[in-house]
Amino acid sequence: MKSSRPYSLVLLFWLAFLPVREAVADLVVVVNARNGVAVMTRNEVTNIFFGRYRQFFNGVEAQPVDLIDSHPDRARFYAALVGKDISDVNAYWSRQVFSGRMQAPPRVNSTEEVLKWVSSHPGGIGFVDLAKADARVRVVYELAP
Repeated sequence: MKSSRPYSLVLLFWLAFLPVREAVADLVVVVNARNGVAVMTRNEVTNIFFGRYRQFFNGVEAQPVDLIDSHPDRARFYAALVGKDISDVNAYWSRQVFSGRMQAPPRVNSTEEVLKWVSSHPGGIGFVDLAKADARVRVVYELAP
């Protein structure tokens, strides 16, 4: 009986050179569980987070919440959603605020604070790591990592 050891070593050698995808949690957009919204499109999410839509399709006032600049999920969210970095997003909001058109969403420090905000506001909408979404919120959109 021949040993499969040489084949195992060759396989290990080749596996060592395969690109490894970094383990990144999936980000999801969540709304208040009692909101009545079950699913949203990328366009709807974008328009709410950039203040272009002020209501959900069911008439409930949208109340988005954002994370602080230093939270890594914020950069990942906007990169995945609209392909923009944080400086571009902040510049957009600076222009809107300066012109008097609208105010940026409030920012919180953590995912837990996002969940508290969303669950305590009927029109609450935010983004969190999929693993942290719980019964207080409903996942309405998933962003690819």
